[in-house]
Amino acid sequence: MGIEKQNKLQDFKGHIERQTLHEGFTATNVTGVGVYKASHIHSKSPYLYEPLICLIAQGEKVCHVGAEVYRYQAGNFFINFLPMPVQTEIVEASSEQPFLSAALDIDLVRLADIILQIERVEEETGEKTLQKSSCVLVGDANEELIDVFNRLLIVASDRRDAKVLGNAIVDEIYYRILTSDHGFALRKLLNQYGQIQPVAKAVNFIHANLNKTIQVSELASLSNMSKTAFFNAFKRLMHVPPNQYIKATKLQKAQALLVQGMQANEASYHVGYNSFSQFSREYKRFFGFPPSQTAAA
Repeated sequence: MGIEKQNKLQDFKGHIERQTLHEGFTATNVTGVGVYKASHIHSKSPYLYEPLICLIAQGEKVCHVGAEVYRYQAGNFFINFLPMPVQTEIVEASSEQPFLSAALDIDLVRLADIILQIERVEEETGEKTLQKSSCVLVGDANEELIDVFNRLLIVASDRRDAKVLGNAIVDEIYYRILTSDHGFALRKLLNQYGQIQPVAKAVNFIHANLNKTIQVSELASLSNMSKTAFFNAFKRLMHVPPNQYIKATKLQKAQALLVQGMQANEASYHVGYNSFSQFSREYKRFFGFPPSQTAAA
């Protein structure tokens, strides 16, 4: 890593430290933008990642998506653009050098608009091919991207600046990523509507109908694909089969309801389980502890 990039990362780290009010996630004045701090190593735990762009200032994190493993550390960015059940672990962090990152929620409509603007003024040269379709992308942030994140966090420290300037800087982050060395892969993938749109439609349906029993055949029909073609397309993009995604998403939602104070039997009903005993077994298998322990936390 060059000296200039190291200096920019040091500035980025300082901006995060000034805005982290406590351990964990702290929202900023820019809607959808937050900073994160962890002062110790975290063992592997399941989460539901919403579409986001994350830039790491210090430490190292590992994200498990199905059989795929993504490692990212200081100077790396992590992107996922569909809701994704994952297991994450923080493998490098201490009280002296905590894990520090900043993240922003992805607005796919705005992201698509930036792609269209880029393509109006740019023509791809050469015959590039996309080696691998995935909803996840990890790469090295260039100095321009770190610069924009620094400006975003400066603006985020002031409520008025955040309201007036925040969205424009977020759009510039989209632009910097889409025109970076890794940008072609993301732009190509987002433009492959024949592959992406059916899966995105199915994912949206799953999240809107967690209180119901959802069949893969139903999702395939909704996506105008055969069951086999849908299964393969879904697993290629999301790294897990549809049934596994449905179960993980339901259990993550149930955990959120339990943390909010809902009773376990009521939470199981809200995520479409007809059998509470089945819900309890699958919950314990997924999280490592029964629903009652979550409800009591």
